[in-house]
Amino acid sequence: MKSALFILTILCLNTTVFCQEKCEITEVYAQIFTITKETFRDREFLMKKVNPIDSSSCFSKLINENIRYIDYLRTHFTDNSKNEKLKAIKDSIKLQRTYIKHLKNDSVFNSVMQKLTKKTPNDKSFVADTISTDDLMNIAVKFFSIKGITQEGYYEGKVCVGINGIKLTEPIRQPHVEAFCFTTILNHLNSEEYNLYNEFVNGIKALYTLNLGIDANQRLLRAQGAMFMYMRNNEILKKALLATYRKKKDFLPFVLTLE
Repeated sequence: MKSALFILTILCLNTTVFCQEKCEITEVYAQIFTITKETFRDREFLMKKVNPIDSSSCFSKLINENIRYIDYLRTHFTDNSKNEKLKAIKDSIKLQRTYIKHLKNDSVFNSVMQKLTKKTPNDKSFVADTISTDDLMNIAVKFFSIKGITQEGYYEGKVCVGINGIKLTEPIRQPHVEAFCFTTILNHLNSEEYNLYNEFVNGIKALYTLNLGIDANQRLLRAQGAMFMYMRNNEILKKALLATYRKKKDFLPFVLTLE
């Protein structure tokens, strides 16, 4: 009986180790990330998507509940220098395989994804970054962009994953803070509870109460700075971020020091 129990224990241990070895984020890249070639107005482009994955995966809850978050990381922290070579691949299966190979070899992207997946309640060895509410707001406001001035003199505003003030203002990037802020803003852009679109519009209206310059370029630069400050002091934006952080903090690889 003791011998049988010992063998059973060894089998269970081996099974556990096997499962842990399979629970590696790079091994499910092919399920999460897909690439296809699309054509619009005779112009060919690459369509990269983040997809929900099968519930049997140990990452299913993390990925499936945070598609926009993952897509932000993919958009901003992958190496796109090989896009032209990918476009030249005619076979769709080969295109997908090559794309996944590039992702697996992308050290920056893998580091970002590993940091996300290592944050689990049972992983006591994980050391999360700590940021303040001021740090959080500093990143969040950069997604409210004044991207131009029309010929009639009106400000053009945009909340966009690609067009934002991060690259031109942040010397050190914080991938997960950025992804969190962007997805929170997008999820609550038209929500009944926060409606951040209305807050953005109110900020643009406030810009017209100031003469920000005769030269269009200087006026645009000052308008963008004024918008950053307006949203920095916006209590609705702050409430949306803090409420979302409380809901998502178990998976987020950073700790917010709440004031």
